[in-house]
Amino acid sequence: MEIRRRKPYKVDKTIQLNTKMFGGPPPPPLKFDYPISPRENIQLMVDHEVPYWVPSMADIGMTFCPADLDRPGMLVESGYDWFGQYWEFIESVGAQMVRPGSHLMNDPTEWKEKLIFPDLDNIDFSVGAEEEYKRIRQDPDKPIFYVLQNGMWERLIDICPPEKVFVFLLTEPECAAEYFNAMADFKIKVIDKLVKEWVPIDCMISSDDWGTQISTFFSPDTFKDLIFEPTKRIYDFIHSKGMWVDTHSCGKIDTLAPYMVELGSDMWEAQGMNDLDMVKATCPDLNLRVMGDSYFFERKDLTREEVVDYVHDFVEVLGKDGGLFSFMGSSNPDMFTLANTELFNFSRSFYGKG
Repeated sequence: MEIRRRKPYKVDKTIQLNTKMFGGPPPPPLKFDYPISPRENIQLMVDHEVPYWVPSMADIGMTFCPADLDRPGMLVESGYDWFGQYWEFIESVGAQMVRPGSHLMNDPTEWKEKLIFPDLDNIDFSVGAEEEYKRIRQDPDKPIFYVLQNGMWERLIDICPPEKVFVFLLTEPECAAEYFNAMADFKIKVIDKLVKEWVPIDCMISSDDWGTQISTFFSPDTFKDLIFEPTKRIYDFIHSKGMWVDTHSCGKIDTLAPYMVELGSDMWEAQGMNDLDMVKATCPDLNLRVMGDSYFFERKDLTREEVVDYVHDFVEVLGKDGGLFSFMGSSNPDMFTLANTELFNFSRSFYGKG
C-alpha cells in the first residue's frame, strides 16, 4: 500500500513551549459561518461520513465536575485525590505529579488491601450543576466534552513505582486482570454519576497515557490480554448513554490503532510522534483528533504563506474522505486566528459540501 505523506516542514525544537495547562491568556474566541451546527458536523465525522469542515476545538465546549477527585484541584493544585494519593503541583511544568517514593503502595499485588475505592453513593456530583448548565447553554450548538482523568493504566503507575508495575503485568497477569476489571467497574460508576447528576455531556474523553515518546509502555499483546476488555466495557457503557468516546493517549501508540477501532473509539486524540499518515491509510475507520505541530506554529519567522501551505497539506493528507478533528495552537493570537480560520475555510472547500 502506498502511503501518502505530509511534507516536511521547518520547525524549531529549541522553542520553550508554554506547558501550563490552565495558565496564560486563553486563545482568541473563534466563531465561523457554520452551514450546520458544530454538533451535527462532528456527528457526521463520528458516523464516518464526510463532514462540512474539519471539526476543531473551537467548535466544542468543555465542562468539569468539582466532585470528581481523580486528581485534586483541577490539575493546578497540590493535594490528595479520592484514593488518598498525594499529588504535587510542579510550577515549572504547569502540571501535577506523584513524588517518587510517595506512592500508596510499593507492590502492585497489594492493591486489594491498599487501594480503597471511594464510596460514590455518598458523593454529591450535583453541586454546581445548575450554574454550569446555564453557562454551557450560552452556546447550545457546541457539543460538551468531559475529561475522564487517570485511566486504568495511569492510575496503576500513579499509586505504585512504575518499574514494579511492568514486572507485575508479566509475572502476575491474573492479579493484574482483576485490578483492571475492578477499576473499570469504578470508572463506569463515575460515568453513571456524571450522567445522572452533572450537566449533559456529548463526549467522554477517556484519558489513559499508553505510551512514551518512542513506544508503548507494554506490548500490543499485553494490551490485548489485560487492558482491552475492561476498556471495551467502559466504552460500551459510554455509548449506551448516547455519548461519543474520545481516546486521549499521549505517546507513540500507533501500534494500538487497530485495537482502538475494535474498542469502538469514536476518535483518537493523537500526538505527532505517531506515524499518523500510516494510521490514516491503514485504519480509515479511526477518526484522528490531532493538533498542528506546536513547534511549527511558535516559530518567530513563520510566514502567512507557510501557515496556509501547512494547513492545506494537513487537511489533504489526514483529512482525506473525512475522519479528521483538528486544532492549530499558537501563543501568537494572529497566527492562531489565521491557522484556524484557514482550517475552517479550506476544509469546507476541500469537502465541497457548500
